[in-house]
Amino acid sequence: MCIFHFIFKLCIVIYISADYKENTANRYKKTKDCNSLPGERVDLRNRYTRLQMLNKHCQEKEKELQLKSRGEKYMEQMKRHKDEATCIEIQDLFAPHKKDEEEPATVVLHGPAGIGKTFTVNKIMMDWASNNLFDGRFEYVFHLNCRDLNTCTDDVSLVDLILNSAEELQPDIEKILARPEKLLFIIDGFDELKFSLDQVNVGVARDWNTKHPVEITLCRLLKKKILSKSKLLITTRATALENLGRIVDVERCVEILGFSEGEIKEYVSKFYQNEQQASVVFNYIAENEAVFSMCFVPVVCWIVCSVMKDHLSHEESLAKKLKTTTQIFAHFVKQLLKHHGASEDSQILQKVGLLALQGVIKKQVLFEKQDLVELSLDPDQCRSTFFSEVIFKQELDKKSMYHFFHLSIQELFAAFFCVTSKDDKVVENMLNESMTTESDHLVHVIRFLFGLSNVKTLKIIQDNFTEPSSALRTQLEKWIPQAVCSYKDKPRYFVELLNCFYETQDEEFVKCAMKNINTVNTISCHLSKSACLAIRYCIEQRDQVDKLDASGCHLGEEEMKVLLGVLPKCQYIL
Repeated sequence: MCIFHFIFKLCIVIYISADYKENTANRYKKTKDCNSLPGERVDLRNRYTRLQMLNKHCQEKEKELQLKSRGEKYMEQMKRHKDEATCIEIQDLFAPHKKDEEEPATVVLHGPAGIGKTFTVNKIMMDWASNNLFDGRFEYVFHLNCRDLNTCTDDVSLVDLILNSAEELQPDIEKILARPEKLLFIIDGFDELKFSLDQVNVGVARDWNTKHPVEITLCRLLKKKILSKSKLLITTRATALENLGRIVDVERCVEILGFSEGEIKEYVSKFYQNEQQASVVFNYIAENEAVFSMCFVPVVCWIVCSVMKDHLSHEESLAKKLKTTTQIFAHFVKQLLKHHGASEDSQILQKVGLLALQGVIKKQVLFEKQDLVELSLDPDQCRSTFFSEVIFKQELDKKSMYHFFHLSIQELFAAFFCVTSKDDKVVENMLNESMTTESDHLVHVIRFLFGLSNVKTLKIIQDNFTEPSSALRTQLEKWIPQAVCSYKDKPRYFVELLNCFYETQDEEFVKCAMKNINTVNTISCHLSKSACLAIRYCIEQRDQVDKLDASGCHLGEEEMKVLLGVLPKCQYIL
């Protein structure tokens, strides 16, 4: 009789476990897009794309180099981490680093807003529930979302928190919690907690049924006052790492870096689920190195794909609708403000623009809190919309610093500030400074200035900024002859000047700018397809040019196709 009773109870345990896994898999197999309407869901398997995760802390100089990298250089950095074996996979988060080491009891997964922390948690929950993760290491995995915990007003026990989303475990909850070494608790979004855990008095009681205010119950779990042998996985932005370290003994800290090149392509393919559209969009992204290197952040990749989707049609190619880098980034900023629900007032945006400009001029991509405070910018208010925060170790302390999501966003905000400044000297000084030696750091700001001189492009984002200066076009027209004279024997800068002309998308303006250019000198330049589009556009505005010198450029088939149509306008071709 005892054997039958034992088998019966075992069957119940197995049934409850299977039921919980089935319910969990069903709960997490669908996810919301950032702009999903009520009831809209996408399949997680069809959207999730592997993220590169780094099992070490970046130093300040290393982070600065990463932020200044674009296109191929950025992807080289991502590949270097992979080659140095500093990356870690989800299934190895709790694996010992060396054979003779113990498993880490507490793992922290951190990264900036939009990098994919919560998406990764959802994937972990679904894969564990589907028996595709951790190889039976954990009998139960529980997901505690900090946004949900913020809404708790009644006293709760740990059992209450678990059963809140898993009522089916009620009959066996005591036996489940009696094996803590087989449990994993995922605390998602520690940085979003509205209450402080620093001064919480957790007491000594180790009962998981005792009700307390939610902050005490959570703190007891984090401090291992209850279920001390259970494992913890905590996700947070870097901003909260210091606070977390005062509460929890962190044994492994993993940074989510984002997508590699292959993963960007995979994400685009999954987003569109249409091979032809995905190919068009990925090729378009890959040809623009600034956009391409931004797309390593999943939420940025989503925004870019959303922007592209709005402009895709069978009748007209994407390249004809989103022609310039400035247009793409203006749409991106518009979506960014919309995504964060931040139709920031123009004064805040002006201050953000001034910070961006000061940084560009000083070749600065990492800002201290004081840099923001001096401009009356509240780091907490601006952080999620415009900045990411990183924390660096110092000899005896830690230091928080801020950076724009991408260097190109910083450069665009710097250009916005110049264009909307009431002081015309701001643009004039920027243009003059760009012709001095060692001015490479200003190149993209100048390109954005030309792009924003196009009324249609400026209108994309103008509602959020103050009225632009009416003197911009005049200032650009005055500067162009000086730039042509300065750059005519400097092929790399000359090509960049043609890129600036292309950004205007104004044929009359470019005809005027090209009237004194008889030789198009691109000797030994690496010409991308987008650069060739700019060269073609500029030559099209002339009846003919004396010479096109592309010797040493090693043009590929695609680049040659772009230039083919304007070759008859060139008297001599080298």
